[in-house]
Amino acid sequence: MNWKVIGVIFIVLTVIFAGVLIAVMYTDGSTIAHDNKEIKNLSTTEVDSMAMNHWNQIAIENQSLIMKQYASNATLYWIGGPLNGVYHGYSSINTTWGKFFGMWSAVWFYASTNTTNNPVITVHGNYVNVTSNFLQFVLLNNTGVPFYINTTYSLEYENMSPHSTTPHFEIISETFKIIGKGGLKEIE
Repeated sequence: MNWKVIGVIFIVLTVIFAGVLIAVMYTDGSTIAHDNKEIKNLSTTEVDSMAMNHWNQIAIENQSLIMKQYASNATLYWIGGPLNGVYHGYSSINTTWGKFFGMWSAVWFYASTNTTNNPVITVHGNYVNVTSNFLQFVLLNNTGVPFYINTTYSLEYENMSPHSTTPHFEIISETFKIIGKGGLKEIE
């Protein structure tokens, strides 16, 4: 075979393969960017819902549902009050919530609808943070006396399935910071 013909065939095939490779890389790159944007939007919506569910589960005192959201190595920072401390790991957090529910016969929560107090959600790669500047719990102690606890609250979720198109988030860090508390004279 003629070396000139082989050279021309080689150059033509190289150009074709290079074009195909560039097209595939461009398509995959834009698809990945599009998928990441969808996952970020999905993450924000999903985690907002998960945070509200977490607070609702505290209000209905459903410890088993609360604990399903935690990663095994999660940390709970409880700042203020009789439970003040740092609780690391599933078992320690479970025990802490058990103590909290043991102190109260009823729990309700209120999240402010004021736009300055709505939960703020930020996404950083596989991590999503939910921060509420004001969350109020109204509680009845075991003798029926009402109390309130005002908190700032933050939850940090990690996507435990980062290579999946369907994220699976678990709480890895939670901060329950009491900023005000006291007795209530009357609940209407």
